[in-house]
Amino acid sequence: MKKWMTFSLLVVFTATMTGCFGTEQGTMPSKESSKMIDGQQTQTQASTTQSSPASQSPKPDTGAVADGKSETKLLFSEQLEILIPKEFKEKSSKTGEVIYKDKSEEVTIRIHHDPEQTTTDRNMDPRFLQKLAAIMKENYTDAKLLREEVIKVNGKQLIVVEADSKDKYALRSWGFLNGEFLEIEITCPVKKKAEWQSVANDIVNSIKMK
Repeated sequence: MKKWMTFSLLVVFTATMTGCFGTEQGTMPSKESSKMIDGQQTQTQASTTQSSPASQSPKPDTGAVADGKSETKLLFSEQLEILIPKEFKEKSSKTGEVIYKDKSEEVTIRIHHDPEQTTTDRNMDPRFLQKLAAIMKENYTDAKLLREEVIKVNGKQLIVVEADSKDKYALRSWGFLNGEFLEIEITCPVKKKAEWQSVANDIVNSIKMK
C-alpha cells in the first residue's frame, strides 16, 4: 500500500513538473521565432528609414508644367524663376544675359537683365508700352502688332508685345527684377508661329521674381 502511494505521488510530481516546464517553453520564443521577430523589426526599421524625409526622392518641381515638357530654370543669382522647354539648350550665357535655342536653332529665347537700368515705380509707365511697340515695329520688317498690353504675372507687372513680320513671329516682354530692367524675347520663323506662340506665352506667364 505504501509502495503504491509512493509511486502515485511520484507520477503526480513528475507530471506537474513536466507541465510547468512545458508552460515555460511555450512562453519562451524559440530561436526561429526570435529570428522572425528580428526580421520583422529590421523590416519595420527599413520601412521607417524609407519614409524619412531625408531619404525620400526630391519632390517633383512644382513649377514644371503638367505635360513634363518644360523645366524650371533659376537665373540671375536665383532671383528669376522661369519655365524653359526641356529640348532647349543654353547657347550663350554671359553677365546679364542667357540665350536658349531649340534643336533646329530656329527658335530662340533671350533673357536679358540690366542692373544699370533701374526704377522705383511699382507700376509700369504706359509710355514703356508705347516705346516697346515702336521698337518691335522698327526691329522687324513690316511688323504687324498682334498684342500690346500690361499684364500681371505672379504679382508682378509685365509689358508684353507680340508681332508678326514677313519672316518672324516675336514676343517681347519688359519688366523689373528687384527694380532692375528685365527683357525676355522669344522668336521663331513665322511659319512655326502656330507651334510656338502658345509656348512663348506660357514661358512669360511662368515668370516668378523673388
